[in-house]
Amino acid sequence: MTHTRPTTELHAWVDESIHVRANLYLLAAAVTTAAAEDLDTTRLRLRAMARRTRGRTHWNSEDERDRLRISRLIGDLPLTNIVVTATRIDPRRQERARRKCMQQLLHKLASGSVTQVWFESRDEIGNRRDLAMVANLRTTDALPPTLRVDHAKPLEEPLLWVPDAVAGAVAAAHDGRTLYRACFEDKLEEAMFEL
Repeated sequence: MTHTRPTTELHAWVDESIHVRANLYLLAAAVTTAAAEDLDTTRLRLRAMARRTRGRTHWNSEDERDRLRISRLIGDLPLTNIVVTATRIDPRRQERARRKCMQQLLHKLASGSVTQVWFESRDEIGNRRDLAMVANLRTTDALPPTLRVDHAKPLEEPLLWVPDAVAGAVAAAHDGRTLYRACFEDKLEEAMFEL
């Protein structure tokens, strides 16, 4: 009698970073197993990094020392990171850049056996746009029906802090500051395209 190991679902948490001066739009995903004990441990480690006054980490609000600590922690966490970077974006058409990045990122996640994607919640209109984009991808068979997509709030879900930091670190590397990205380079895949 052979025993098959139970398959573990993969989940992804997604956030964006926009750099108008550099003409970059980045959409980052942190991918990890959905095993409850692993997620709980990771969340605890992330919460330990947050300053009490803010209740979370946020790349743009951190000083250099904290950015480096966060980057090192990401390199130590049991997850992989995928970033889709659009270059030469039109700052007046950021939603277009988001849609193009979403399409590529969701395709990569689906082909990598991810079953649940959590986007950082935006406002109500932004969330509806995201879900409309997902519905459109499903009608054209560009996205399998098995991939679930929802939104979550960063104050409630620390795993959203990871793609926020990853996107910030990758954007900094595009600007020549590679020390953050170097901390998790072996767990990073970046796909770039020009708009």
